[in-house]
Amino acid sequence: MTATAQRARLPVSGNPIIDGWYADPELHLFDGCFWLYPTCSKPFDEQTTFDAFSSPDLVIWTRHPRILDFADVPWSTNRAAWAPSCARRDGRYYFYFSAGDGAGLGVAIADSPAGPFADALGKPLVGQYPHGAQPIDAHCFIDDDGEAYLYFGGHRRAVVARLAADMTSFVGDFIDITPENYVEGPFMLKRGGRYYFMWSEGNWSTDTYCAAYAIADSPFGPFVRAGTILRNDPLIASAAGHHSVIALPDGDEHLIAYHRRPLGLSDENQRVVCLDRMLFNDDGSIAPVRMTNAGVGSRRIGSAGRGAGG
Repeated sequence: MTATAQRARLPVSGNPIIDGWYADPELHLFDGCFWLYPTCSKPFDEQTTFDAFSSPDLVIWTRHPRILDFADVPWSTNRAAWAPSCARRDGRYYFYFSAGDGAGLGVAIADSPAGPFADALGKPLVGQYPHGAQPIDAHCFIDDDGEAYLYFGGHRRAVVARLAADMTSFVGDFIDITPENYVEGPFMLKRGGRYYFMWSEGNWSTDTYCAAYAIADSPFGPFVRAGTILRNDPLIASAAGHHSVIALPDGDEHLIAYHRRPLGLSDENQRVVCLDRMLFNDDGSIAPVRMTNAGVGSRRIGSAGRGAGG
């Protein structure tokens, strides 16, 4: 039986992959288990906690509720818990999160990817708007050499700074890396020694929402917009964007986790998390993602796997 035929017979994830209204998913592979960290897609004043989801195979998902509660983050405004990012270093897990629609970016720490996470600083990790970038939508990227970087930014500005070894402070200055048409949702992927910087464009609540990318030889850019990789499909869903990508360890295969709005719905918070394949062209460019209702085939991967950001 060919590999294609074998894959076709595997159980599929289905889209959406989890129940409920969720958005802004960051997908990881930690010790052979897939972990998903999304935003709870609700009105801002009801967004006060974060959930996580784990899966051995991308098909069966277990919800881990309230891995971080803003009741335990006194500096937050107890609203707008947005777009988390998780990274692992030296056996500990670092959870970067937006608190309060611009109140700041925080960092919390746990000994398990399921939390519970505890606020590490008692204050924002980023409490200002460097280069005009709203402190939201953090993404932690750990490079092959172990250096860690925090990308973030709303209000159409993107910045990056190098994280210190403690993962709770910075080394050096914030650097403005804003590419053309950038709005929010930064994400970094390294492939073939090159840096693929991705982001979302348009308005998250409308059909203008989509995702684009740039390629550079450094994690600091410069990032020149290369094209759109994720856009609406009138036969599948609308408002698709704010994604993450995971590189599977058993070959050059990449999966993209993203949110979209099912057809026929108009409430801006009616967003669901989906999973599809992301393919590269022979020249290293990214082919436009084909959104599906089936999702991807099941995967079970050993403990050698690495996820997005580490």
